Amino acid sequence: MSFKNLVFVFSAVVMSLLGALPANAQEYTSENLFYMVDSQQSYESFVQNADQISIVCPAAYYIDQYGVLAGLVDPRVLRVAKEKAIKVMPLFATHDQSAVHELLNTPSSRLEAIRLMLFYARQFGYYGWQFDIENIHLPDRDAYTSFYSQAADSLHKYGFKISMAVVKSVQSAPESGNPPFQKYLYENWRGGYDIPAIAKAGDFISFMTYDQHTSLTPPGPVAGLPWMKRMLDYLLSIGIPPEKISLGIPSYSDYWYPTWTEQDGPRSTRREIGYSAAMNLLDEFGAKEEWMSDQSVAYSRWEEGGIFNWLFIEDAKSFAPKLELAKSHRLRGISVWLLGLEDPGIWNVLRKEVKAARVK
Repeated sequence: MSFKNLVFVFSAVVMSLLGALPANAQEYTSENLFYMVDSQQSYESFVQNADQISIVCPAAYYIDQYGVLAGLVDPRVLRVAKEKAIKVMPLFATHDQSAVHELLNTPSSRLEAIRLMLFYARQFGYYGWQFDIENIHLPDRDAYTSFYSQAADSLHKYGFKISMAVVKSVQSAPESGNPPFQKYLYENWRGGYDIPAIAKAGDFISFMTYDQHTSLTPPGPVAGLPWMKRMLDYLLSIGIPPEKISLGIPSYSDYWYPTWTEQDGPRSTRREIGYSAAMNLLDEFGAKEEWMSDQSVAYSRWEEGGIFNWLFIEDAKSFAPKLELAKSHRLRGISVWLLGLEDPGIWNVLRKEVKAARVK
């Protein structure tokens, strides 16, 4: 066999082997959306890690029952984003159920909200908007879908993008187990989202697969891996295209402890804290960090005044398998809450495992 033919055969074998590699072994380009708030800690993390951020989503605006958007994105963020070719997609939020009802069912309020979205997007050069309307009463589900579709038509007409932060769920019905609690969640939080219709109307959804446990529940992981897998399996089972799914990943940790206030009296509560604050608590109380292997999260507990305090920690080790979910399913990318609270080690995980998309 001639040298030329040998080279040809060798090249064919190499190409064949590359073609046989599983999808998750190929390079994965992830649209990395990171949320931020108006704090120095959040801003500094944004600047330091801009190379791994595709879209920055400042939680900067609020919406009321009249459709009025009010807020401000830090001008420094706009300057850095422009220099680094990062898209800015602010979110507007409200959790006021009565105000949401009035907004969704008043045509003039909906039109005012859309007018202001277009006005500010043009004024500040935003990529588009993310809706973060939560605590939606189940009867307002169709009105929310209609409002979102109406806004999507208008924003798309003028070249802007639209997305929605969607409250987590694993089925289109109340979950079994603890029926009164699950009924409450479905009627006031999870049932208000027609996810297929929302995904179809918008450019993508940021699926908030965190807050598995909250101040309304006993202590537990922020987002255990098996629970996150069930969330994603549900989305895919109802036909949501992977390219429209941005997988929510938490960067914060949860600290449970007893407290007392004049308004609520004595009770257990939960506080979302950053990685450095979590490490400080471990050091302060001489507590040992342990690994919960079935959930892929770290945790700790210690006794204070005869009462157990609990800490569930999100760090680089727990971040990696969550990122792998997005990678293995070839999702659009990830949506991480919140810049400034993360274990600095997550940035090394991102650089090693994915290529950050540059959005056009």
